[in-house]
Amino acid sequence: MTNTSSIKKQIIAALSHPEAEDGLYFNNLIIVHEEEERPIVQGEESDILGVLEELVRNGQLCSAGAGNERIFKLL
Repeated sequence: MTNTSSIKKQIIAALSHPEAEDGLYFNNLIIVHEEEERPIVQGEESDILGVLEELVRNGQLCSAGAGNERIFKLL
């Protein structure tokens, strides 16, 4: 399994979690606080951002906002 496909599976798992029903900020994908139960996305930030962009282009995710305030959500 390539790093990209692993990251893609992790992103989909994190955004499929009930805690993410309204979407997640990028930082909430890579940092999970102790009281949260959703899975973390592991990898280099640039790789994770690249996969997020690919998922948006492929129509699997939508995003709103810009920069650090950007929210990603499954379609």
